[in-house]
Amino acid sequence: MMIQNLAEVIQKNEYLITRELVGEIRKMPEVRHYRSIMDDVLFDNVHNVLYHVYKRLPHWHRHHASKNTVFSFYSDLGRQRCREKVPLQETIRVLFSIKRGICRCISERRALDKGFTLDQLAEFFSLVNHFFDRVAHAVISGYLEATPTREGVGQKRMQ
Repeated sequence: MMIQNLAEVIQKNEYLITRELVGEIRKMPEVRHYRSIMDDVLFDNVHNVLYHVYKRLPHWHRHHASKNTVFSFYSDLGRQRCREKVPLQETIRVLFSIKRGICRCISERRALDKGFTLDQLAEFFSLVNHFFDRVAHAVISGYLEATPTREGVGQKRMQ
């Protein structure tokens, strides 16, 4: 229940978080390709990740049933970013910026809502970290699959 409640905090603040993150990404010199994306497209990209966190994270934690769905979605995203010629390190950097934005939101909202213990927040942050580790793994796997080798064949998925 606590995970669901914290996911709802993200959902209630999703547009604020997204706007803040888009502004941060625009200022990050190390993500040149993302800075050049149109605002509405970047907003949608960031928002899609937030949506997956608040929609899938509680179910993923509780039932462990949507892990393959998450892996599939983000490995597809990695392949797409490869085709778009967005450097892999930029994609991962943006994903981890989104993770930090989520954690920052929860930390700030926790000051307003005394209903969560520090142990509960620590558990949630641990789960978010694990979730984004899986996301990063999937993006990297998909990206590498789509990367042409010298023979012109994509690499096999990392196991």
